[in-house]
Amino acid sequence: QSRKGPPQEYLPTPYLNAVDYREKTNVFSGASVAIFTGVKFVISGKQTQQLFAELVNGNFFEVLGVQPFLGRGFSQAEDASPTPVAVLSYALWNTQFGAERGILGRTIQLNEQDFTVIGVAPRELRNIGNLGSPDLWIPISMREQILAGVQKQFLYDRGFRMAAMVARLKPGVNLKQAQMAVKALAVDLEKEFPKQNGGRSEMLVPINETAIPPQLHGVFAKAGALMMLIVGLVLLIACANVANLLLARATQRQREIAVRLAMGAGRMRLIRQLLTESLMLALLGGGFGILLGFWGKSVLSSLLPPGLARNLNLRLDGRVLIYTLGLALVATVLFGLAPALEASRLDRMASLKDRTNAPGGSARWYGLRGVLVMVQVALSLVALAGAGLFIHSLRNAQQIDPGFEVKHELVMFVNLGAAQYPQAQAEAFYRDVVERLQTLPAVAGASVADSAPFTGGLQRTTFTDGVDTSDPRNGKLTPLIAVAPGFFKTAGISLLGGRAFTDQDSETGAMVAVVNKAMAENFWPGQDPIGKHIHFLGETWDITVVGRVNTVKYLTLGEPPQAIIYVPLKQHYAPAVTVYVRTKDDPNKALTSIRATVQSLIPSVPLTNVQTVEQTLLQSLTAPRLGAELLGTFGLLALILAAIGTYGVMSYSVSQRTQEIGIRMSLGAQARDVRQLILASGLAMVSTGVAVGLVLSTVLARGMNSLLFGIGSFDGPSFLGTSALLILVAMAACWIPARRAMRVDPLIALRYE
Repeated sequence: QSRKGPPQEYLPTPYLNAVDYREKTNVFSGASVAIFTGVKFVISGKQTQQLFAELVNGNFFEVLGVQPFLGRGFSQAEDASPTPVAVLSYALWNTQFGAERGILGRTIQLNEQDFTVIGVAPRELRNIGNLGSPDLWIPISMREQILAGVQKQFLYDRGFRMAAMVARLKPGVNLKQAQMAVKALAVDLEKEFPKQNGGRSEMLVPINETAIPPQLHGVFAKAGALMMLIVGLVLLIACANVANLLLARATQRQREIAVRLAMGAGRMRLIRQLLTESLMLALLGGGFGILLGFWGKSVLSSLLPPGLARNLNLRLDGRVLIYTLGLALVATVLFGLAPALEASRLDRMASLKDRTNAPGGSARWYGLRGVLVMVQVALSLVALAGAGLFIHSLRNAQQIDPGFEVKHELVMFVNLGAAQYPQAQAEAFYRDVVERLQTLPAVAGASVADSAPFTGGLQRTTFTDGVDTSDPRNGKLTPLIAVAPGFFKTAGISLLGGRAFTDQDSETGAMVAVVNKAMAENFWPGQDPIGKHIHFLGETWDITVVGRVNTVKYLTLGEPPQAIIYVPLKQHYAPAVTVYVRTKDDPNKALTSIRATVQSLIPSVPLTNVQTVEQTLLQSLTAPRLGAELLGTFGLLALILAAIGTYGVMSYSVSQRTQEIGIRMSLGAQARDVRQLILASGLAMVSTGVAVGLVLSTVLARGMNSLLFGIGSFDGPSFLGTSALLILVAMAACWIPARRAMRVDPLIALRYE
């Protein structure tokens, strides 16, 4: 954690600091460092695959309180001395080894080295907070043999954040006490290493709270609350529908209820009977809902990205069933109590009279049944408006210019460090792959960078001239991307001033950098950045800015302008890179030839994340797309329920007002007058509901503004469009009863008296 505020909280910990926290605090019964890295896995002697490994201490599994499914964890000896052993994840054991129980003792090849499998982790050990879901675990004593590139280069640099930690509190020690002890050690480390640790501290967070990055808790909480709100609205609309049906049924049962009351039945007993009938309806509905849930979870999984769908628990277990039962009970009260109270208050004498069409309840549009329709319309509008906001937001996001080429670009990840390529050989590949790709007819340009779109990367504390570089608080944490010559043209990033990198920007030349427009405005407001100098914490480099490029989206499409520094790949070597290829036409058509060309240069190294930039962009929109699809589905369901409810009330109203309509027509009213009467009644209910719904929708939009792209507190297209749609559908539902009322025969209607 940086003490400079929330934007720099929840960062990784430098490895040496993590070792100190592990060994020099007395509040933990056990603690382990964890470092994520990529490894090359060789299958069947020739096929290769990129895996994610986690380097951990020997007591890692003990700290988590888990036992391997097969075999054992790491020993103290393996933690102290480099030992090539590995524990496989349950998923990797299943997919690559067919769940073979004889896996223990087998040799596998990782990064060109032989490792012995000593265990298989339990199935449940996945997606463990910030520890993620690695494919396998390796003793941290093998760090020198496994790590490569910047991870190996800066492993012992206290300014380079690269490690996570997990610890178990000692019995009797609470989180607050442990936090105080760790912060005290952080103060000591700051005094001992002021240049690297100035302004830094550590935060202790329960591991179950890190499944979602703590800095994103607010966003996820809002998204979850919104989804529960919309689902709750649909439930309330359904309850209002059922309540109206029960009111209508209670009116038809007036004589029966009056007889029961006349024979001595108490009001509470009658209410209990009606509520029991409502409860049976609710339980049947809940049971049907569970059956739909079994089908719905597979639909939901199909909407999610493959990785997220695998990690989410969508099982319908006992907790879900209890929750469903609770909802059924709540629904019983919501839709059953009002009709029961209304039915138990009737006039027994009037009900026992022989009148087959005695009206029950108010015929006015603002009676109880009318109010329930207004509630349905208002809640339906909120659900529809929420769906409209997310659909409009998704359209806005799709129109955001990311600042780089999308339509004719593809990328692929290559990790030469995992294949133990020497730096000279790797740099030769970077040069050769660009030259070979540019000879292909379909390729317009090619280059290499150490970062792919929307993946983030290395960040350095950056200083300008004239500040004290010994104090990290004077610097700003800024992303650093190493690129080869021709990168900006290949990636479609506009050069706004100065020059791009050339082959002369090598390790023997002067250190240079290109900054983006956001950095220029942030570091040197109102000045030309060309010729300015930048410095990094812990380095003696004097880097000259030689160019300025347009600002691109770094992590998400919705982020504010992010300062970025580009440096020459020849001056900042990276063993793991992304190859960028710009094509003349559809990149999917050229994908096969491009992949074959790259693979021919490095046949033993796997190519991963091979995809078009357009696919990468679509993946970054998974959350807004999923929100739009789910809310759109619930909004449509709410619209259908509101239409059914409006039709039911208006149809029942017409049947109850048959005699009134007959009298009006016998006194000279025309069919169109009757139609207008019914439609006006329906329009009054719907308009009132829409007005209330617009107010509620505005409040909802303000509350979830942070989840939307380019949407204000009142989004006219979404609100007015959904209001018009709802009114149109509701009036269509009123039209059928109105047409039926127009056909009433006055003579037949008057015989009902």
